[in-house]
Amino acid sequence: MKWYKSLNYPRWAIINFIVLSIFGVLLRYMQLYDVPKLDYQFILHAHSHFAFSGWMFFSIALLIASLCNEGKIGSGFKAILLLTLISAYGMLASFSWQGYKLVSISFSTLFVLVTFRFTYLVSHGNLLKKRVNEPAYILLRGSLFLLCLSALGPFALGPLAALGLKNTPYYQDAIYFYLHFQMNGFMLLAVLGLLVAAFPITPLRRRSRLWLYVFVFSAVPLYFIFSLWSNPGRVIWILAAISAGLNLASWLVLCFSFRSQWRNLSFIERAAFIGLTLKCVFQVFVCIPAIGDWTFLNRNLIIGYIHLLTLGIIMPLLIGQFLRKGMIRSCKLVATVNILYVILAVTYLCLLFLQPLLALFAIVIPSYQFLLFLLCLSFLPVGILLLFKAKRQRS
Repeated sequence: MKWYKSLNYPRWAIINFIVLSIFGVLLRYMQLYDVPKLDYQFILHAHSHFAFSGWMFFSIALLIASLCNEGKIGSGFKAILLLTLISAYGMLASFSWQGYKLVSISFSTLFVLVTFRFTYLVSHGNLLKKRVNEPAYILLRGSLFLLCLSALGPFALGPLAALGLKNTPYYQDAIYFYLHFQMNGFMLLAVLGLLVAAFPITPLRRRSRLWLYVFVFSAVPLYFIFSLWSNPGRVIWILAAISAGLNLASWLVLCFSFRSQWRNLSFIERAAFIGLTLKCVFQVFVCIPAIGDWTFLNRNLIIGYIHLLTLGIIMPLLIGQFLRKGMIRSCKLVATVNILYVILAVTYLCLLFLQPLLALFAIVIPSYQFLLFLLCLSFLPVGILLLFKAKRQRS
């Protein structure tokens, strides 16, 4: 047996979250104090790339692999998980050391290729269609399509730089293209699909199926929201508003259509659904030109939106899935940890969103950056406690 087949992948997922939290704490610390020989932008790139690869993609891939093989993980998927770890830690080290250079770009390219291979393994032989209900299949298939589509963003950076467009909105839009289709596309749809797969849902009615497809495909034009920062013109603003409206409307209709399943949701999953509703509402408000212009001038609002997606929606749904799959042992301690996590996430997000609003009235929250630092530090015990309760995945 190859050594990588015996790796405890569920525990590696939690370890990756702890490592990610440590880098988040470091970033907040660097905003308070000078850290010699460390470049803030390099650490920021390392943190974001590791968040996408080492924590969220790794965890989602682990859960989908388990779903495809009835609780077990095949050797092909284990190779994918191993390569994900190699590329994730390679990016973490190389981006921290030198930023965007040959080594970090090589590991980033490896990660993109791994995502292609993962999509092929899941799609080959209709593994998902045989094991999940219809809405879960639609969500997961859509997530994999958008995962592959997101790769167009980083692949466009080289040609754009060669054409002398590195300091233009096109270059930044290519980066946002990747971020959007990773977070609002692959990650969000995947965690929702994994959750829905756990419910005994009968075949969809025509109306529900239509709105589900609207929700999935509205993620494509929703990208226009990420291009509004450069004031692209009235047509783009209108397209962004229509897509944001459809995204919100379809989400609300789906929540109403499947309201009978709310009783099956855990506390942390219900918190994620509230966060998702707020995210959809936030997107609609951003499409109002005056609010949108103000939003893009406030970095904390952008950071707040990203963390609402990651900390407020994707992370809680991942924890919920680890518990449902038995990868984390369910007990009173874990239930308490879940409550603590929600409290920390809500407080952190409120601070991020509240300060820009108060700034309109010339009000500054005392010790604002230090409070954010303390909250980031508080996520570490959550990860450590979850690690102690992580089970070994069956071979």
